[in-house]
Amino acid sequence: MRKFPLNYIGQFYSAATNEDYPGVFSISMHLHEKLCAETLQQAVNDIAKRLPHFNVRKQNDKFWYYNEELPTPPVIEKQADITEPLRYFKDDAHLLRIIYGENHFTLEVSHSVCDGRTLAPVAVSLLIRYYHLLGVEVDGEGFINVNDPTTPEETEDAYVRYADMRKFTTPMPVDVYIPTFEPVITKTITYKINLQKLKAAASEHGVTVATYIAAHIFSEFAKQRAKDGNNLPITIHMPIDCRPHYPSKTMQNFVSHIIPTMPESVDFTFMARGIKSQFMALTPNYLQNIMSEVQALVYKADKMPLTAKKQQCMIDVGNRLYGGSSTGLSNLGVMTLPKQLQERVDMMTFALGPETGLPYLFGCITTGDTIAFTGTSTTEDTSIMDGLKQALVL
Repeated sequence: MRKFPLNYIGQFYSAATNEDYPGVFSISMHLHEKLCAETLQQAVNDIAKRLPHFNVRKQNDKFWYYNEELPTPPVIEKQADITEPLRYFKDDAHLLRIIYGENHFTLEVSHSVCDGRTLAPVAVSLLIRYYHLLGVEVDGEGFINVNDPTTPEETEDAYVRYADMRKFTTPMPVDVYIPTFEPVITKTITYKINLQKLKAAASEHGVTVATYIAAHIFSEFAKQRAKDGNNLPITIHMPIDCRPHYPSKTMQNFVSHIIPTMPESVDFTFMARGIKSQFMALTPNYLQNIMSEVQALVYKADKMPLTAKKQQCMIDVGNRLYGGSSTGLSNLGVMTLPKQLQERVDMMTFALGPETGLPYLFGCITTGDTIAFTGTSTTEDTSIMDGLKQALVL
């Protein structure tokens, strides 16, 4: 079976994940019609053969973790048999899990395999293959064709390709406010939002939809911070796809991030525009600085044997870059479906797995005129999600 080397994000998630920190996220397809489980399984088989780097389990050798191809594709699971979403992938398990219900299916994947920008088109490609098997003609241009060969660039380490270790400057993480709640079982809540209404609301404040959503998250966190009697800054970790800036066909992780800090103002417009101004720093040079720093840090660990010390070193690299966040918001933007699927698909949803110490994480994806906004929480308290529903579901 083939072995697939991992870039630094893949190494980090392989080193850091456990039952408390599963390192999992998901994309779901919700249809207007009933799903045929047998056809879905055949579509999964075909996609797994086309994308062997998704049909893998976690392994390691003397120096590094890697993913190893498995001889059989994952077997789809009934949602009724699942007790908790976004579960940890145990040793030797497929790192891709497919769960289905009456009219929807979900792809849960380990973050060591890919990022959300990759998984979303994979989910659409799976749906295209599903309908092809049912005899429905769907134009799959721009998506994965199961008859095409796998190419080396699909598994390349794009960070190594574009990093420049001669220069990098990124700030150190700072102490930030995190809501204090007793952790409970992981749960997800999705709100279906009208894109045009949200665009109109955002334009009143002179910002984009993504900035408008971030501003409301800041606002709800500020209310909770006041209840907790805390005055630490509030920040949001926001992944940024590197591919538009540094072209690559890699299906491994290839994202950077920005961590805006909430402007301290009671005026919502001022706060929203303050967030917008922080995005001005988001340049190709900024993204390259971050990937260059990571490669420099990883290089130091490169020759160490895979012991607890090296494992902790990789975790420290992740904490160095992704620490200092009150919460996370991952926006996959607009996913344009083939014309033949637009009337068959109700919406796509995107959910982030739980992270140790962060009671809330948020993901959103847009299809057609619908934004699906999903909160993942590990607390019984619903005040922040209730506030976001009131603000965003117009």
